Amino acid sequence: MIRRIEINYRGVFQKTLARQVASDLVRIAARTGKVGFSNGRYSDAPERNGVPCKYFVFISPDLSEEELEAECGAKLDIDEADISIVLDDTMVKGVEPWAWSGIRPINEKVIEGGFLLVVSNKEVGELMKFIPKKEYPYHLAILPGESSLSGLWVFHDDLTHERVLGAMAGLDPELVSIDAVESYLRERTKDERRVAAAVEGYEWVHHRYKVVSPEEGIDWPHAVPVLPAWTEFREGVAVPAIQRGFRLGPRGQSRSTIFRRGTTKTMRPVIRFDLCRKCTLCWLECPDECFDPTPDGRYDVDYQYCVGCGKCAEVCPVNECIVMVDELRFDDDSSPWEFWNRDPQGYVDWAEEKKGAMRQKPLVVTGAGPVVTAPGQRVPARGVHDMTDQEVSR
Repeated sequence: MIRRIEINYRGVFQKTLARQVASDLVRIAARTGKVGFSNGRYSDAPERNGVPCKYFVFISPDLSEEELEAECGAKLDIDEADISIVLDDTMVKGVEPWAWSGIRPINEKVIEGGFLLVVSNKEVGELMKFIPKKEYPYHLAILPGESSLSGLWVFHDDLTHERVLGAMAGLDPELVSIDAVESYLRERTKDERRVAAAVEGYEWVHHRYKVVSPEEGIDWPHAVPVLPAWTEFREGVAVPAIQRGFRLGPRGQSRSTIFRRGTTKTMRPVIRFDLCRKCTLCWLECPDECFDPTPDGRYDVDYQYCVGCGKCAEVCPVNECIVMVDELRFDDDSSPWEFWNRDPQGYVDWAEEKKGAMRQKPLVVTGAGPVVTAPGQRVPARGVHDMTDQEVSR
């Protein structure tokens, strides 16, 4: 018998956290007479900041180490998961892993009766708006908490690591028991706070999860990629070039149709086009070239390629013009400029509702996570006639 666990995390930002959870699950299992190993996939390069990545854990009570590794160690992905851990809840919208094509469901690998464990402060209903239906029942468990961005350079230690270990014991005590988790943490860390955090995670999810029926969830909106058979491979190595072109308007600039990095973001920019001074800074400074010049001199944003880095909000000189907002507040990637152009007041009302009262700003140190700043303000809608001559000229 083999228990298969996948840990979904944000590349670089959450690699340390994911690796610690994976390696400690193996160590705890080994202390109870089981055999296990873990491995990871594509997360170490800075250009992959935020890209959905995975760690895998394989544990068996009856196979030898050699047999287990021979069975599970040679693949870049797993076919099924008894438990799928999600360290950033925005990935429930779907993931586009570096080693795969297309946006994949977060629960794709979860087996019948298996568990999807999500670290989130959202309610079940808020998450299920994005999770697709499966043909069989499975379980959804929520471990309360913010996304813990514990990257290569910064370890934001908020005890998420220990709470996840405890939650795993709550979901599958045959895999690791809470007694084994407590004993391991007490001996390894000699810190009772960490032991208490594990117990907290255990008590929260133990018997407190939802059985998701086949009728619950959404119809998956993204096309399932069809990979070529080996008989269809072309000779040699050929990488098709991106077709070049430019026009004013939404999605008018050339971009790769193969890899859209929209699933990389945990926050997205909401733009008040009526406040825009046309300074061009968002367009110039965006590292992923997500902004498209429009016929009126403003700049639309293509959310399919935006990675949510927050650079545009940082450089924008106009208060409340660009604000970063939780990605789970949005259910589509349509053009915001087209919405505003069609219904200016309706768009302003929509944008202010999405922005909410509080503002978040990324810290200067990469991977440290966002901080909540003072409440924002609602700025009345403005037209060209409301602007000064200097603002219009810009």
